Amino acid sequence: MERGLGLRVGGAPALAVVLAVAASGCATYSDRMASAMRSSAVGDYGSAVASIDSALDVESGAELPQTWNGDRALAVLERSSLQQASEQFEDSARGMSAAEAELEVLDLSADPVGTFSSYVYSDSSRTYRSPPSERLSLNALNLLNYLARGDLEGAAVEARRFQVMRDYLDSINVEASGPAAIGTYMAGFVFEHRGEGDRALRYYDETLTIRRLQSLVVPVNRLARFNPYRGAGVDQVISGDVDTAAWGRPAGEILVVVNAGRVPHKVPERIPVGAAVGIAGSILTDSFDPLKYGATKVVVYPALVTTPSVLGAPSLEIDGAAAPLEMLVDLGSAIREEYEDLKPRIMAAALSRMAVRAAAAEGVRAAGRQESDALGDALSIVTEGILVALDRPDTRSWMMLPDRVLVARVPVAPGTHEVAVRFGSVVTRKSVVEIEPGGFAAVVVAEPR
Repeated sequence: MERGLGLRVGGAPALAVVLAVAASGCATYSDRMASAMRSSAVGDYGSAVASIDSALDVESGAELPQTWNGDRALAVLERSSLQQASEQFEDSARGMSAAEAELEVLDLSADPVGTFSSYVYSDSSRTYRSPPSERLSLNALNLLNYLARGDLEGAAVEARRFQVMRDYLDSINVEASGPAAIGTYMAGFVFEHRGEGDRALRYYDETLTIRRLQSLVVPVNRLARFNPYRGAGVDQVISGDVDTAAWGRPAGEILVVVNAGRVPHKVPERIPVGAAVGIAGSILTDSFDPLKYGATKVVVYPALVTTPSVLGAPSLEIDGAAAPLEMLVDLGSAIREEYEDLKPRIMAAALSRMAVRAAAAEGVRAAGRQESDALGDALSIVTEGILVALDRPDTRSWMMLPDRVLVARVPVAPGTHEVAVRFGSVVTRKSVVEIEPGGFAAVVVAEPR
């Protein structure tokens, strides 16, 4: 009897060591993206793309994965953001369009604990579910790939896809007005240059109800002369005391869009159970009595942390002359607000999993105490410790989304023009564009670092 007892007591710690080692090898999504994040942070987007290609098991950034299970669609989005930063707009558009077809949207109307737990603690083999801010940004950012290539038809298709997703989110009462401004502004620009003035005004009106933008004052007044649409945003900027007849179509125009930095990302974090209960609040409905027996009273959850950036404030020059850039969307703030709204559910889901761990440990305690109280307590501690070590929250998120999106529209004469975007003294991006009479050029500058 003593020999068998010794094997059981000795075997439990050994099992704990084995499982702890195994757990250390279960990398989270943020772990797997660490190499790409480091390369991106220093502006080495080529190496970052190569790192993601390796994870996707493809030979080049032009290839798409053979299978799309788990987080591959999300990894393709990360790569597409880096390709946009490298001005590989065709590859970026291909990746975003392919990933869009594979992504699911997080249903925020579902059970606040049970269903949500399967999202924030799902295995990475499960298909990634995009929160509204990410999903609404996808089509808007992909639209930029088409504009950068001068493809108005492709941009119009992407604008319609954006509208379909926005209508869907509206139908389930999901508010995502911040990220929507990228899509509404760019859709308005697309339809304005396609000669669909009334449709353009509708999109501009939506943009102006989200954020008052000086760069839309002249286009909106110009379009309002010949198109009947009016709305609260349009009415705010229509000038009643200015000769709008002087605001004719410019001989040429340069649209500059700057995607700067990276949004906050998720990492595994542990907090005391009391703090987690306080955050979860009234969402908790089940009995959490088993938690009082837990020796390891911590909750593991996906925490949102700021992504450092070395970039200075962006500035714009056209042919050596300063031009105004204005904030279109602060995506970083939108991501944080969305996360804070979801945080009680995240904590409730984490506590539910902790309760399961504690119940399992208590079951082991009861079984062990049939031999002795000391054995039961020891096995309970070991069991709960192992389960805590194995508890890996899902840290997946679109980490390469831009933290801020800025915009400028500058009327120019037809011909060749130089566009320079500077980020303090750290980075300068220059482009040379050719403007046809009555035409436009879209310069998309992305710096995800």
